[in-house]
Amino acid sequence: MGMIFTVAGEEIWDRSLNTGQMFCGQILLVEKLVGAPSGVHDTGWSEVEIDPPVLRAFLHAVFAYLDSSGSYPLRAMLRGVIHVALFLDARASGERLPVPERFSYLTEGLDLIR
Repeated sequence: MGMIFTVAGEEIWDRSLNTGQMFCGQILLVEKLVGAPSGVHDTGWSEVEIDPPVLRAFLHAVFAYLDSSGSYPLRAMLRGVIHVALFLDARASGERLPVPERFSYLTEGLDLIR
């Protein structure tokens, strides 16, 4: 059993239950950290709904937050969840979000996510 990520009822990603639950749990913590909704909604029924404009605005809020935080441990912990969020944003919108050069490390390996 896995988790299906959708936009307007259309599947954009299908992952294992563990991967999906980990991402959904982490994204909630990042929402609290940056003070913005992510556009990621776990329905509780093995489906996660993505709101593309909200997700994109959330990613911009994450970049703004990272600009104000010099904490390397925090950046390291955020890397994985933001990496997946960037992947989902690209799937949901049909194009990659231009990432500021100083955060280019967050885009390394995006093509490895399937």
